[in-house]
Amino acid sequence: MRAFLGIDIRGAVAGSEEPAPPHLTLRFLGEVDPAGLERVIAVIPPAVAPVAPFDLGLGDVGAFPSAERPRVVWRGVREGADEVRRLAREITGALARVGWPPEPGEFVPHVTLFRVRSPRDHRRAADLLEGRTPLEAVPVVRVRAVALKESRLGTHGAVHRVVREFPLLGPGAD
Repeated sequence: MRAFLGIDIRGAVAGSEEPAPPHLTLRFLGEVDPAGLERVIAVIPPAVAPVAPFDLGLGDVGAFPSAERPRVVWRGVREGADEVRRLAREITGALARVGWPPEPGEFVPHVTLFRVRSPRDHRRAADLLEGRTPLEAVPVVRVRAVALKESRLGTHGAVHRVVREFPLLGPGAD
């Protein structure tokens, strides 16, 4: 199963062209066999449970690998960025204890808006990155859990299914 750990942010990103619901990926796992899936399910709850629920708000637009050569256009996290980084660190540490090496590079909290695959996408990316297209105001969402999701690739992009949710139970949890 192709899987990742992330935060659902339904309602916070309008106009996303990806068929999967808007989400923030905390850690992409790739292909995971049943034994690996059980290891993930065992180590993630104690890693994320101490984190308190928090508000997440989106900020400016950016691109990977760069604004000059965009392949992925995204919005960064404005509100809740420290909490998102903490979750990513806790998840990385927990996964390292059961054999997943850390991902290379710095974790950048973001929500993918679209992938740049065509000339039309390049124009959209340039318009957003250069400020010719205004950013939509998006609501702040309350983050209460981390989701383990299956990601199936299809002809129209990825389709996601929640396998398990791990609640945030820190101070102030509902």
